[in-house]
Amino acid sequence: MQTYLVLLHESTEATRPDLSPEEMQALIARYKAWGQRLHASGRLLGSNKLEDGTGRVLRAEGDQLRITDGPFTETKEVLGGYYLFQAENFEEAAEFCKDSPHLDRGVVEIRRIEII
Repeated sequence: MQTYLVLLHESTEATRPDLSPEEMQALIARYKAWGQRLHASGRLLGSNKLEDGTGRVLRAEGDQLRITDGPFTETKEVLGGYYLFQAENFEEAAEFCKDSPHLDRGVVEIRRIEII
């Protein structure tokens, strides 16, 4: 069994969709149902939505460390959240993700965790 990190990317234009309160609640319910399905599989190790509007980017500049707000200040895409779960292979991981509600408004990236 391998461990996979699923990253939920969205464009900055999609981060604040023009949804009514009822539509937003329906979308949240879809995310919760999808997460509960992953949890019920017994393979979900963790998941969280990342806080909007926060983050820091660290860059080495010679012997100095530069810390900037970000990554939202420097990119047109943001990372909205993640899921960490186990699957036999990429195909099975993709199968878990194929009905993610996030695919309606963004990109789902699957990365295998390399144990070093």
